[in-house]
Amino acid sequence: MAEESHEGKYIDYGFGIPRRQMIVEAKRENAYFELPLDKGSRTVSLPSLAKKDGNLDAALRQVGSYCTDRGVPIAVACNGHQIVAFIGSRVDGVPPTHGKAIIFRTPGEMLADFMTLWNCLSYPAIERKYLQSILNQEALPPAPEKISRRLLHFPGVKKRNELEHELRILGEIFLQDLVKDAELEQDFLKECYCSSGALSQYALISKDILRNRYSASGEGKVKTVTAATGKGKAGVSKDLLSAVIAKSVTQRPVILLGDVGVGKTSFIKNLVAVEASEELKRGIVLYVDFGREPALRKDLQEYVLDSFERQLQDKYGLNLRSDSFVRGIYHGDLLAMREGIWGPLRKADPTAYLMKEVEMLAEKLDNKVGHLKRAVEHLISGERRTVVAFLDNIDQRQDDFQEEVFLIAQGLAESWPITCFVTLRPSTYSKSRRQGSLSAYQNRVFTISPPRIDLVVRKRLEYALHKLINGGLLALSSEGISVESNMLREYIEVLIQSMERNPSLAECIDNVSAGNVRDALDLLTSFVGSGHVDTGKILEIKLSRGRYYVPLHEFLRAVIYGDNEFYSPENSFVANMFDITSLDSAEHFLTPFMVDYCLRSSQNPHADKGYIPEEQVFSHLNSLGYHDQQISSALARAEQSKLFDFASADQASPARVRITQRGAYILRKLMPKFVYVDAVVTDTPIVDEGFRELIWDARYIGDRLERARHFAGYLDTCWEDAPRVTGGFSWADGSAELWRDIENVTERLARRASDYGR
Repeated sequence: MAEESHEGKYIDYGFGIPRRQMIVEAKRENAYFELPLDKGSRTVSLPSLAKKDGNLDAALRQVGSYCTDRGVPIAVACNGHQIVAFIGSRVDGVPPTHGKAIIFRTPGEMLADFMTLWNCLSYPAIERKYLQSILNQEALPPAPEKISRRLLHFPGVKKRNELEHELRILGEIFLQDLVKDAELEQDFLKECYCSSGALSQYALISKDILRNRYSASGEGKVKTVTAATGKGKAGVSKDLLSAVIAKSVTQRPVILLGDVGVGKTSFIKNLVAVEASEELKRGIVLYVDFGREPALRKDLQEYVLDSFERQLQDKYGLNLRSDSFVRGIYHGDLLAMREGIWGPLRKADPTAYLMKEVEMLAEKLDNKVGHLKRAVEHLISGERRTVVAFLDNIDQRQDDFQEEVFLIAQGLAESWPITCFVTLRPSTYSKSRRQGSLSAYQNRVFTISPPRIDLVVRKRLEYALHKLINGGLLALSSEGISVESNMLREYIEVLIQSMERNPSLAECIDNVSAGNVRDALDLLTSFVGSGHVDTGKILEIKLSRGRYYVPLHEFLRAVIYGDNEFYSPENSFVANMFDITSLDSAEHFLTPFMVDYCLRSSQNPHADKGYIPEEQVFSHLNSLGYHDQQISSALARAEQSKLFDFASADQASPARVRITQRGAYILRKLMPKFVYVDAVVTDTPIVDEGFRELIWDARYIGDRLERARHFAGYLDTCWEDAPRVTGGFSWADGSAELWRDIENVTERLARRASDYGR
């Protein structure tokens, strides 16, 4: 907002909705200031900076007073090519202009150190108070070095033997690549497709959150958001089936709404091949997959139209430039030409008349958009065919890309006689409805919720096993690959039997994937042929005894480490809940406190579909003695690890967070397990020097158990100085469970050693 007034004082620019979060004072002409160009620290003292330039001092005081008067946290003074950013409204007794600032002396500095610029002044950074954290960080001494920093090849790649390597390749084929094979598509959909919308049987968050996953997207005067699935055992809703062929009902694209990985592509393929097969028996289905294309395209509309033309040629044998087809499209134009000024040439000079016809038709062909549109109109009116277009997988791209594709879909639906479907993320849809291209339209929206993850996994495994048992051969024609492996069949049987026998495996996959089918399949694939799993032992026992049941801890090792030798939070599905940024030992429990608070608050009947304002989270953690810097860092890690869903601020509400299944599962199930602490200990700074000498890099199981005991003792000591929350998270409970698990592992190893000795 520019030139906004408060008590008669006008600011240059105010940022933030619904409340202002930053004020920018832009100086020019007689009040112009200039920063010294000498290279120095990015963080500087405001008093030392201001005394060098009277105009700068005045600008800093002016924007600082604006922030203080309005309660706006961030102040920025700018002269067009230099920036001074500081805390403009403080509660620590320090005047705003007596603190510190982040400065950029040239546009070149902004470009070279863009990460700092973004981390301080971007919209998400302002919401998370990163600037305040950076400028106040001197109050909190940094945490000691992590063990991982001392490892030579961190995070490393876990070595696999030949058997494990082969099984990993096969696992990727039968779990990930089957769906891509065109020859298997019909059979695959029939055997493996799972309807969306079924609520998870293993979720550790409330069913209300799962039901309301997309409910906020439909807010408004007119309810336009409905579920894509039908009631009971119906595959898809009747409204959606009607939308497939009811071009006359609306001139708006139909939006299929769902998060990344929930199965929108499978839903579309099943809709076309199974649910709407009768309606589309004489139909033409045009499908554009933006997930497989280059990240940047200069002309998206041209790409879409080229794809349409190519599919009409390859799939339906329609050469849009053949003489007979072109003359059929423009039959009316040719008749009109006969009656025009060139008509007499038809008899007087047939060759000249033919040339005029060709010239006219060539001009039509040169207009690619117009010609393709006329071709589609001809197919619909002349051949009585239904044309449906799907623009899919744009949800994997940035918001502006998604909006541009939506506008293309809008143009097609509005001026072409086709039904156009476009897939969007809920966050993009909600944001665009408020302030983007969607705000101008009233679209029909169908939500695609995740299927039951346990059913997806089971059907994938059973399908691959069926192919192997009946044919002995699993072939992927499009890849030119044929697979024949008795070991693969045995391994799949192990997984199927284990999933049936051990519900904790399904619970793990369901919650860690949090409804994302892609993540669920990645989790399963990570186990197949993992270097952290004794694959040879599993197959040996299966072949000798006829069965092997995978225990949860064995599966978790593959999930937590992935392909790395050491645990790395950047490459893992599992977050380190004990990580810290300062020497404050109580910070080890900040993330557990935060996750627990959001979990409990989401169950409050007054919660907004499970969402909690970020400022409420800050307030709660501040009351426990944690600093904004610590909280901001914890929130950033939580976002990276998908412990929370984040909703940006808008005119109706502030920035909000909501617990995910993954966050609840790690808090409730993983934290007190040996396999978890054994992994994250190398990523956790140890504040106490005495314990730091005892907690080292360990490779053998006996040494790792001893290290886990020291780590558990260290956390118990840290808990003595940590805050307490009545009815909330308590490490005392987790500690007791962890100690039991460590001793259980120790006893299992002792029994195994005893059996081996016999």
